[in-house]
Amino acid sequence: MPFIKLNRINKGGAIVLNTTQVVFIEVEGKSTTVHLGANLLFSVEESPEAIAAMVEKAEAAPIKAALLESGVGRATG
Repeated sequence: MPFIKLNRINKGGAIVLNTTQVVFIEVEGKSTTVHLGANLLFSVEESPEAIAAMVEKAEAAPIKAALLESGVGRATG
């Protein structure tokens, strides 16, 4: 259950969201709205592309760590 941290527009400050609860993301005017289950929604500063990249990175991190720890994967870079 990875989490991402986004910056809220309406109330200011940060919000931490569980990535498995994100239903969809949309752009409304100049703001991005993240829709979660149970009819929750938040307007945030980040673009949909940036949010998608954060979610992908958060979801892939445990898999990558497990592969590296098992010796199947090899750290590059």
